[in-house]
Amino acid sequence: MKKGISILLMLCLVLTVFPVAFGAVAGQYYYTDIVTYLNGVEIDAINIGGETLISAEDMQYYSFHVRWLPAERELRVDSIPHAENGKPPAVEKNTGVAGTVRGDYYETDIVTYLDGTPIIAYNVGGRTYMHAEEMRKYGYIVDWSPEKWTLSIESPDRAGYVYDIPMSFGKAKMEEGKGAAKVTYRNGERIGKGDADYFDLSMHTDAKGYYSFRMAFYQNKGLFYSTKLQEKLRPLASSGYGVEVPCDPAEKYEQVNQLVTISVNGQEAKQVAVERGAGNGHQDYYFTVYDLPRYKENEIDVITFSVGEAAGETYEIKQPVVDPFLVEMAVEKLKKNPLDFMKSYYTTDEYFLIYMRESRSLGEVVDRLYLVERLTGDVSEELLQQVKTEEGFNLDILHPFAFSADENSGKIFFSCQGTEKTADFYVDVNTKTVHKRS
Repeated sequence: MKKGISILLMLCLVLTVFPVAFGAVAGQYYYTDIVTYLNGVEIDAINIGGETLISAEDMQYYSFHVRWLPAERELRVDSIPHAENGKPPAVEKNTGVAGTVRGDYYETDIVTYLDGTPIIAYNVGGRTYMHAEEMRKYGYIVDWSPEKWTLSIESPDRAGYVYDIPMSFGKAKMEEGKGAAKVTYRNGERIGKGDADYFDLSMHTDAKGYYSFRMAFYQNKGLFYSTKLQEKLRPLASSGYGVEVPCDPAEKYEQVNQLVTISVNGQEAKQVAVERGAGNGHQDYYFTVYDLPRYKENEIDVITFSVGEAAGETYEIKQPVVDPFLVEMAVEKLKKNPLDFMKSYYTTDEYFLIYMRESRSLGEVVDRLYLVERLTGDVSEELLQQVKTEEGFNLDILHPFAFSADENSGKIFFSCQGTEKTADFYVDVNTKTVHKRS
């Protein structure tokens, strides 16, 4: 299989990104015996000039949001965490000999975007086909197997490259900090030094492999008592809140490196852009790292983040036991399949009502609803089975919504969407049963 982009493909890139007259034959596409997989499931693919292209419209069934914008002449394809649009369509097997002409493809003025960036795409019989191998540049894992004669494409989040790691949690303060801090995350444990508990700190990764650290100072925590620390950070920002003259982040790399040290698995960053933000009762700094290797979450051993030279004893940073943390633990308990996920949850003083989507295979989902006791973690039987006994509600997708509670009566209310109507229900938390509201 050819590597790189042929002159033909470069020409087609120009035709795709810049509007041209629609309808002229641009070339021919061919039968192929290569089997192409997207997120583990086979997808319709064609061959042009020795390169593989996949059906952009079909990607809506493979954990993507696909939008056609007729006024703009744009096709927008964006990766999303979960596939919910049904089972991917069966791929029609080739009846021709691999390498022989299958048909023509056409010039088009439609611009196709993958995750917000233009990508090579062609018009084939009124359908759009996207360049598969080009998806590597967008952070996707694209593996060619000459032994199996397969091309496998995996979204960055499904491959384990998109994740968040909480690193520090600010505490209420009554005295000014020292103006320096260090946070070390090592195999799930967090160690602080200096002013590490004057702010919230978390690391995030994106599809392209960049690391971003969010440092947030909240009102009644470190915001009012972190003057020295923020005075040091403020001049490092190249854009954002309070920056009168924005500049290229590269102009401040050296200045940032003199004060801020960021390392992942022992490798220290040297290209760090700083952006400043603010909201109601908080001030934020965003540190985006451009020059560190890409790691999956399970490959992260140690992360360090420091501002200045922190003095004093080290201390353990404990993650607060808050609702999202408790819900996350409950969700892991409720998962039956690797693709299962939570849609939403509702909380009372004593219970969580957790709305799950069970997914046995890509794109196929069934709604589930569970009552979880906050204190013990005990889980009820699946509650929507009782809703399905009502006429018109024996559906896989019921979209439970509008949650509310009357804790005095021990009832949690919700609504569901049936085939022709919406109905209201409630959970009796004492009996763990569901009843239709009259």
